[in-house]
Amino acid sequence: MLMAVCHSSQTGWTEVEELERLSDLRAQAGNVLWAEADVASLTPEDIETIAEEFGLHPLAVEDAINTRQRPKVESYEGHLFIVFHQLDEVDGQLEACQIACFIGDRYVLALHDHADRLLENAKKRFSEEGARLDSPAFLVYTMLDVVVDDYQEKADSLELETEELEELVLASPTAPIQRQLYSTKQRIARLRRYVMPGSRLLEWLLAPSHSLFSEDSSERFRDIHDHLLRMVDQIRNIDELTDAILNLVRSEQANALNDVNKRLAAWAAIFGVGTFIAGVYGMNFTLVPRDQTLFGFWFAIALMALSSGGLYAYFKRRGWL
Repeated sequence: MLMAVCHSSQTGWTEVEELERLSDLRAQAGNVLWAEADVASLTPEDIETIAEEFGLHPLAVEDAINTRQRPKVESYEGHLFIVFHQLDEVDGQLEACQIACFIGDRYVLALHDHADRLLENAKKRFSEEGARLDSPAFLVYTMLDVVVDDYQEKADSLELETEELEELVLASPTAPIQRQLYSTKQRIARLRRYVMPGSRLLEWLLAPSHSLFSEDSSERFRDIHDHLLRMVDQIRNIDELTDAILNLVRSEQANALNDVNKRLAAWAAIFGVGTFIAGVYGMNFTLVPRDQTLFGFWFAIALMALSSGGLYAYFKRRGWL
């Protein structure tokens, strides 16, 4: 169901129980209307009523109901349509919950997909800053600020996790961190997927040809935009650090494999010399003494021992064994 509240400088926040009153309240000067609903709880009839009361474009309504949209901003006659996302960590991965906002004259309507956590945080900010709610711009700014702050917490957490992995690899290059590193890179990729389009969304809002907000509001949106740009750099640095850690792990694995190959090659050479001597000596019967003594046998054994011992000493000195 749709939850709606109206703010005015005289009465503050008041709950709107009858949806039919929404259009009347929006028409009154000094009112700012906030409305929200989880799309999973809305029936087709509810959606039709909401679209009629707010005068929403059908394509924007369709995108709001389809909760697999990318972060974007679109301009329709009578309102803006903005899509951004709440990111929740589920089973070690970041899952997105869509928030679709319709921004019009004196109202902001949020249709979301189980994004209650960030919307509750935004509403707390609304109540704390009631005196500044003279336009929908502050509602939008507050929501975006809450979302970006949440992204920042996740970026800082990923940065700390990556630094811990770096320390672990430097202390023990052969430590089994592949699963942790892969999980970290997955979350970095998912966070980048929503942060970078968010910065482009703010660029669109702040463009002189598109800006629909006052200069004071634009300054606030520029602050969010700057925050997102810094986060883009932070995510890029984290990604580069994870790549460096991965390269270090691969290098150590390659070195370990080379050590194993060298040991195997050395022992193969040591045993191969004895096998070669025994094979050649045994096939050339003219080398066997005519008196049938064991001299030739002991000579071959000594030759094999000396050759193998010489190769062992050589490989040991080269560090292969």
